[in-house]
Amino acid sequence: MKKIGYFFFTFLPFFASIGLQFVVMFPLMGFSMLYVCFSGILSGQKLGYTDLVSQLMTIYSNQNFSMVVSIAFAISGILIFGTWYSCQFHGSLQFPADKFGNPKILLGLVLVVPGLQIASAVITGFSAFFLPGWMDFYEKLMETAGFSSASPSLLLILYAVLLGPIEEELTFRGVILASAEKSFPFWAANLFQALLFAIFHLNPIQGIYAFFIGLFLGYVYHRTGSIWISSLLHMLYNGFGTISGMIEIYSPLLMLLLVLISIAGLYLFHKNTSMPGVNHSPDFSDM
Repeated sequence: MKKIGYFFFTFLPFFASIGLQFVVMFPLMGFSMLYVCFSGILSGQKLGYTDLVSQLMTIYSNQNFSMVVSIAFAISGILIFGTWYSCQFHGSLQFPADKFGNPKILLGLVLVVPGLQIASAVITGFSAFFLPGWMDFYEKLMETAGFSSASPSLLLILYAVLLGPIEEELTFRGVILASAEKSFPFWAANLFQALLFAIFHLNPIQGIYAFFIGLFLGYVYHRTGSIWISSLLHMLYNGFGTISGMIEIYSPLLMLLLVLISIAGLYLFHKNTSMPGVNHSPDFSDM
């Protein structure tokens, strides 16, 4: 019975993370409304309902507003799930200087990134073949967010490359994975957290390759016992994709070379890391 309780407890951080997005978004939308109203009053303009709605929709559809909401969500999530992970799950937030000081581990992570990007591109291609409608939606979503731009904004980089990966790692590879391991062996818990990570992205195209990436990030976390190592890989993956825009690699020879380099990086990482054997699972007797 306890394992069943632990299983259902796993959904709590997942729904909490989704709810947090709305908790952060609504106050920012309210501040925007106050800004428009006071700007109209100070300028002597009489804003009608139509004018108010029009100006607000312009603000809400702006890329910078979306990024501000995302950054506020990420900062809030880091504080909440970082505390949750540390206190309830006894997870370590200490910076692993020994691992970050090991050039072989860092090199292994860097070399793995191109292979992960190629795998994501292949998965996206197959997904687009079976879900063409969702692919159109995904491309518009990426364009609206600024990921397809040749010069991504600083706000986008701040969220996608720095804050977002840390928040997601604390939530999924930290709190959710630790909770799931109370009910399942690691391989099953890793599958489960990767599935929730995929659903969290709220569109099938992104969710399918996010599932694959989530599995690998879970492996990296399990292998090192450090949320900062999986966060680093997440940052490198997002950074490679964000700064490069929509990466298109046409040369099969180049793709093969990058895949071989990534395999070498995976071997290098695996050889120079070992599972610490620390139990990060929560103590539910304290709840």
